Amino acid sequence: MPIIKPKHWTPKGVASLEPAALNAIRENDNNLCVVASAGAGKTEFLAQKADYLLSTGICRAPHRILAISFKSDAAKNLKERVRQRCGPEFSGRFDSMTFDAFSKGLVDRFGALIPAPYTPSPDYEIAFPGFRDWDDFLKRHGYPHLSGKKLEQAVARCRLPIATLNPKNPEWKDVLTRFWAEYYRDVNLTQLTFPMINRLVNYVLSCDPRIVTGLQATYPFVFLDEFQDTTFGQYDLLKRLFLNSDARLTAVGDNKQRIMVWAGAMPNAFKTFTTDFDAMQETLLSNWRSHPELVEIQHAIAVSLEATSAKPDAKRLKDVDGDVCAIWAYDDPVSECEGLASWISAAINSGEMTPEDCAVLVRFKPDVLERELGPALASHRVRLRNIARSPDGANIAIQDVLTEDVTQCTMALMRLGALQKAPDDWHAVIEKLSLIWGFAPDNEAEQEILQNQVSSKITDLRAFMAANAPSNNSCAVLVQSILEFVGEAELRVTVPAYRRNKDYLRARTGLTCLLKESAEGETDWATVTRNFDGVGQVPLMSIHKSKGLEFHTVIFFGLDSGTWWSFKPQDSEEMRAFFVAFTRAMQRVYFTSCRGRGNRLSYVDDLMAEVGVERVPGPTPD
Repeated sequence: MPIIKPKHWTPKGVASLEPAALNAIRENDNNLCVVASAGAGKTEFLAQKADYLLSTGICRAPHRILAISFKSDAAKNLKERVRQRCGPEFSGRFDSMTFDAFSKGLVDRFGALIPAPYTPSPDYEIAFPGFRDWDDFLKRHGYPHLSGKKLEQAVARCRLPIATLNPKNPEWKDVLTRFWAEYYRDVNLTQLTFPMINRLVNYVLSCDPRIVTGLQATYPFVFLDEFQDTTFGQYDLLKRLFLNSDARLTAVGDNKQRIMVWAGAMPNAFKTFTTDFDAMQETLLSNWRSHPELVEIQHAIAVSLEATSAKPDAKRLKDVDGDVCAIWAYDDPVSECEGLASWISAAINSGEMTPEDCAVLVRFKPDVLERELGPALASHRVRLRNIARSPDGANIAIQDVLTEDVTQCTMALMRLGALQKAPDDWHAVIEKLSLIWGFAPDNEAEQEILQNQVSSKITDLRAFMAANAPSNNSCAVLVQSILEFVGEAELRVTVPAYRRNKDYLRARTGLTCLLKESAEGETDWATVTRNFDGVGQVPLMSIHKSKGLEFHTVIFFGLDSGTWWSFKPQDSEEMRAFFVAFTRAMQRVYFTSCRGRGNRLSYVDDLMAEVGVERVPGPTPD
């Protein structure tokens, strides 16, 4: 694809971009801080900026762009959007991943260079200690008076080696030494948390500056999505790699959506970044997700968080009748679930929305709500899908299974076999296999060979599906057949996260288990693929899992003191979580509140009442 001059570049795939977005796209002499509230089109902005850098040759081969997101699905969505805007010729030089995946990839590549005694075993395990595990460790080692939460924070922030630390309280040095020793006690099976991996990366970079030089030479441009959720350790890594370098960083996000302080997010990430990296600021003022009535309510919440918040310009049209927001009050949990299930069923049957377009969000523990709301919806022949749950036999959440490379490659071929028409999957397969097999996208002879082989494989898949009904065995056979065609070894080479057997098998097992689960009770493969993709199912998730997603209608379950037991008014993480839940919606937002679970949140009720949102009796079964 020919390189164009920057002055001739225009946005692709969209009618226009707001002036602030165009300014931020063309500004590459300085680091950037882009404030983009909910619905501002952060993914589209970053994809257009990637296209500008790549298609104009400002980021010329072999240089690459590194994009770091907070969530894996956000990283995948951004990668796909860049592919749509740039085409395969340029998007192959766009690396989109999470902070954890980026750090883990560096440990997998350079772990042997980490000085002893911190050198991890090659076949290390990822550990996910809970709050009880931190407290238990302190008790076992004779420090019951110390806080498990502070230990978790200390592990995430302290630099290695521990021997060089000079903490205010000397006993913390011993605690941290014991902690690392315990997780390294088996020389053949190191256990590492992601914060530990982050610390190891910082350590090896400090010991071998050649790695830093190599990464800076590879990535002259870095995108940082959802930057408000960046932790101290992650920011420390950014500074280690790119501070005072020639790389140009673009940090995008919104302080009003900062809901991860409990998990170690910096409280003033943008202010710190702007100071350290001398960054310019742009503010995106369009809201492409929600219609004006919802944006009006969102703005009222935003002002309660940040008094200087600018009011976004709503770009979406309203396409529903009646109230678009209310707090539905119930007396008891049973009435709440039955009323909500009845309303969702009626809205689906009327054609106002599809099941997958209506998200049910909960603050904590979606598994508990699944057990309560699932049967109520099932009585109306509506399926609830808890995407935070792991499929039986797997150790990975459904939401994460769906974003895995092995899943996307396998299921695209499976849809081509099961469905009459799947043009998007055809293009995805051709592009993915071109990368995996090393076929040049612009080589007509190679592309013809590739397309003929894919067509032949689709014929084989259709023959197998016609002769074999969906079952556990046939699902496993199909996955194995497709991966043999793709080439598992070749696929793993193209995905850094799959270099370790454990990580690849975890993803593949999740794919197979979810496919088997999707096939239960079904007789045709087209339905199996739709079940796998969540078509015809109401998604259930926590607020934290909903970030970066959008739905026609959002129902937040549990706006009461029992659910929001730690609620603090005004500028608090709880109000920010409330804001995030609200801003997932394109057309409608409803909150349920149950008197049998807790009292009403008067601050929220009063704030919502100021913009015309009322507390009303919730819908009841017909």
